[in-house]
Order: sequence, then C-alpha cells, then structure tokens
Amino acid sequence: MLEAVAELDKTHDVDVVPTFLPAHTFPPEYKEVESGEWRVESRSDEYVDLICDEMLPKAVDWFVNSHFHKKQTLHSPLSTLHFFADVFCEKNAFDLEQSRRVLETAKRLGYKLKAHVDEFTNLGGARLAIGLGATSIDHLDAISDEEIKLLAASETVGVVTPTVNFNFGATHFADARKMIDAGCAIAVSTDYNPGSAPCPSQPLAMAIACRYQKLLPSEALNAVTINAAFAVGLGAAVGSLEVGKQADVLILDTDDYRQLAYEFGGNFVESVIKKGKIVVR
Repeated sequence: MLEAVAELDKTHDVDVVPTFLPAHTFPPEYKEVESGEWRVESRSDEYVDLICDEMLPKAVDWFVNSHFHKKQTLHSPLSTLHFFADVFCEKNAFDLEQSRRVLETAKRLGYKLKAHVDEFTNLGGARLAIGLGATSIDHLDAISDEEIKLLAASETVGVVTPTVNFNFGATHFADARKMIDAGCAIAVSTDYNPGSAPCPSQPLAMAIACRYQKLLPSEALNAVTINAAFAVGLGAAVGSLEVGKQADVLILDTDDYRQLAYEFGGNFVESVIKKGKIVVR
C-alpha cells in the first residue's frame, strides 16, 4: 500500500502525504470467533510486537529510500513533508496500552503521529496522543470535556469525520461546535474509504458539518483548507493564499463562499491551479 501511495504521488497532481497505519485491526490469526462476534484474544499483544519490532522499522527504511524523503532535501514549500504513523485506539481494536506502545515506538523511530480515537468509546486515546505531540487526532465523537481542554491547549488538530456518521445513519456527531468554542483547531475530512465513508465530496462533508455539528460556513472553509493543511503537517506550505506558499488554488463558480456549505450534491470547481499551473479547467 505504501508503494501504491508513492506511485499516486508520482503520477497525480495532488501532493500525497504518506501515513503508515499498521494498527487498525487484528488479522484473523491473532483473534478468535466466539458466539458469532470477533473477540480479540491474548495473541493481540504478539501482533503489537510484530508492529513495533518489524513493521514500523521496515516502513521507516522504505520511506528513507522513497522519493518522499528526497522531497525533504529540496528547497521547496513541501520540504517539511513528514511520514506519519497511526493507530486505531478503540474497543475491539487496539486498547490504550497497545496504542501507547505503537505510538511511542513510532515516535522513537522518527515518525510524526496521528491517532484514530473516540469514534465509539472513550479509552483515553485523545489524552495519550495529545501528550505525545500528535499532529492530528481523528473522529472525536466520544471525546471528554477534559480532553477538549487538552486539545485546545495543544498544537494537535482535531479532525472530525461527519460523513462517517451520515453513512452509518447515526444521529450522534462529534461536538465540533463545543471544540471550536473551547479554542480547538478543527479540520473536516471526508474520510473517503470503502468501509465507512464512501464519499469523495468535501463540500458535502462541509454541508453535513454545518447542519449537524453547527459550524459556520467560514469555520467549515477553514476546516477544509488551512486547518486540514496543518493536520498533515503542511500548514506552513499550503492551505491558504499567502506570499511564499505553494500556489495551490481552486477557482469556484459561485457568488458567495457560503454556497460551498449551503448547496450540496454539486461541484462548484471551475479551475484547479496546482503549483501555479492550471491542471483542471
């Protein structure tokens, strides 16, 4: 999958930021079936050993020998490109101590950190990831008030994924309004994936966030641009129109930026400018 990520970055105009997520779920050989439900058995710690002792070091070697690493040596706005490691800290996935092992090992190896936390249950993953200096934490549906205060006082970006809740038919969404009012930097993601959020539309994610998570259109726009850039470690290079940043620009066929979140199901993009060159018109 990392090779596929690299190939996409070479062949597509989009700048792809690589993340290695070895700790998302346990393979069948490390868990057992009981009463028709998956139950993580005692061998789960062996899989964590495999991640920490073999997978994470090998992925670092891959990154160092990839074209991504070469980008870091170039004098360009994207010279700060990082390689991220991620973990899914959740009930029936990786528990708090297993998540700690993965993130602490990754940090020692030089990764920047991300974490999937508080999607269904609060295991303390947000506190853990923020304490380790994670660049971003995702989902946050069950984050506590105390952890919101920690997030607001940190440089970690909270990423909410309203399309996941929408796809599941859920009525509960991460309280992005409370987090923003508390001073948190919030990004909005489509979480585009075939399992939980088959939605490629960022404007639709903005529309849902405004309706169900009570963001203002201006806050939603910040959440999908500058805050999103900081969530992948590139806030100094992209995400806003400023002197010295990479000239990544969308020209929208609309009279008012608020239409991006007001009208849903369409596409306002008229032109795409990437690194100062028109790539879509």
